[in-house]
Amino acid sequence: MSYDENADREFIINSANKLLSIRAISPLSGGEGEYKKSRALIKILKGLGYDNLMEYNVEDSSGHIRPNIILMLGNFQKTLWIISHLDTVPEGDPELWKHEPFSATVEGDKIYGRGSEDNGQSIFTTLLLLKNLDESRLKINLGMAFVSDEETGNDYGIKHLIRQNIFKPDDLIIVPDAGTNEGFIIETAEKTAMQLKFEVLGRQGHASMPANSINAFRESCKFVNAMDSALHGTFSRENPLFVPPYSTFEPTKHEKNIDNINTIPGREVFYWDFRILPEYPADQVLEEINNIISSYSKNSDVKISYKVTDRVDAPSPTPDDSEIIIKLKKAIKAVTGKDAVTVGIGGETFASFLRTSGYRVAVWSTTAIENAHMPDEFCLIPHILQDVRIYEEMIYN
Repeated sequence: MSYDENADREFIINSANKLLSIRAISPLSGGEGEYKKSRALIKILKGLGYDNLMEYNVEDSSGHIRPNIILMLGNFQKTLWIISHLDTVPEGDPELWKHEPFSATVEGDKIYGRGSEDNGQSIFTTLLLLKNLDESRLKINLGMAFVSDEETGNDYGIKHLIRQNIFKPDDLIIVPDAGTNEGFIIETAEKTAMQLKFEVLGRQGHASMPANSINAFRESCKFVNAMDSALHGTFSRENPLFVPPYSTFEPTKHEKNIDNINTIPGREVFYWDFRILPEYPADQVLEEINNIISSYSKNSDVKISYKVTDRVDAPSPTPDDSEIIIKLKKAIKAVTGKDAVTVGIGGETFASFLRTSGYRVAVWSTTAIENAHMPDEFCLIPHILQDVRIYEEMIYN
């Protein structure tokens, strides 16, 4: 099959221009959701001649419509699914960006913009696959899902589609939401992902009279250090299947406390992100946190509490001898000449929920690592071109 690389590059850039300018951010992160972006995507799909779209939209708790778009091609018993997510995280501090976050800025082979890699690259790849598709050559159904709410819990996205019985037990599923620059790493296992919200209550007062107050900020810092040391010491086992091979415990978001400098804060709220090896049950980690709080409280007057805001326990890995892994490895070898290997990751993807429901899933793409959620996020056009060839190898051969 001959390819017009210049035409393909132009199509990728045009698609990026139409989609990256739309702030598809969850209402939980201060956005309006993915609906506007889904309308732009549907317009592109219909422009390519694909009118047989199905929508599984759902209204969230804030009244926003969260879209999920399905396109199915072929008339075979089995389907190869490519599942991408429409939403992005916020841009963060705009001062850290050299390029406009919500615009497609093209420099050489790079397309900059929030969501360009996570998960725009997957969407652009799927669109290019559809643009060049020869349906008469299909050897398997081709299913594409464009899904909401990946960044903030998945309740209105992949979980909703699983409840609708969209996927069949023997379907082949690829989630292009992780990978490496070379494109021969396939993720088959994920750690337990858990997020906690902590509240530390002290006593507010004037900064000139600290004896009359209990500084929740200072106590929070001390508690964070104590918990950080205790968790890493207790849950120190390593598993070479995973990258990185150990459990991670990271304090992340911090809520605003007070407006002025000369007041001692009496309340602090902050969050932790946990990515726990499957060897450690999440309940064991929570039990250790309770012990840490109890021990710390013996020498402090603050009151510390927490609640679990998100938890996805590690599902059973996708076996290396499953059909999706075998076929994907074969296609990667045919296109790149490289032998693919399987690994586990700490990042939570659609695969966790699909594997928990019994589906065999490969998380794979050729992508720039350490790039998602970063300032000046970008994707690489050559990665998209290569991945399309690998998908074609799977659906035609």
